[in-house]
Amino acid sequence: MNKKVILALAILLPLIPVVEWIISGVRDFSSLGDVQVPLSLVVIYYPARVLALVGFVLMFYQFLLSARLPVLQAVFKQPNLIKTHRTLGKIGFVLMLLHGLMMLLTDLVDYGMIVFTVEKLLGIVALFLLIPAVVAAWWLRPLQFSLKVWKGFHVLAFFVFPLAFLHAITIGTVTGVWSLTRVVFIVFFAFYLYVAGRKIRSVIQGASTT
Repeated sequence: MNKKVILALAILLPLIPVVEWIISGVRDFSSLGDVQVPLSLVVIYYPARVLALVGFVLMFYQFLLSARLPVLQAVFKQPNLIKTHRTLGKIGFVLMLLHGLMMLLTDLVDYGMIVFTVEKLLGIVALFLLIPAVVAAWWLRPLQFSLKVWKGFHVLAFFVFPLAFLHAITIGTVTGVWSLTRVVFIVFFAFYLYVAGRKIRSVIQGASTT
């Protein structure tokens, strides 16, 4: 697989959920007819949804870029992969953070309180697990984290992706039904399990030989 194909796929994949988000929004607003659309729906709720969809794709990219996959290392230099990993990590975290805050704000506007459900808590826990890894990555030098602490934070981040996946398919309006985006996300998760399984197996094998 050459560089152009990889870059084309990297650009195409986030566009799939964005297009389906647009289609979903057009369908939802058309069904309202002459009913006045709440401002919170337009300004907060719908933008929050697309932030989550794109943020999830970027989160998957983070996992790929840190997995040291031969197919990527054969095409891109390792320093470039690390630089892209850090950049996409910052963008993805901001998108996820804004998504969470805007969805909670939607609850406050619509109901006057935050409504907690199991599905929402999955997303909240995923976000809280992601925060230490982001802090360790962004402020590694100023806070003078040891390598052991830094690795510990990133182990926590390893659990973010499955929690975010469960959150997406249980509560998402695009991913909660059978759609191309849902299929893409399931493929992402299957690949995550495959690579995670290989990592765990290598750690166990390394421990058994020492």
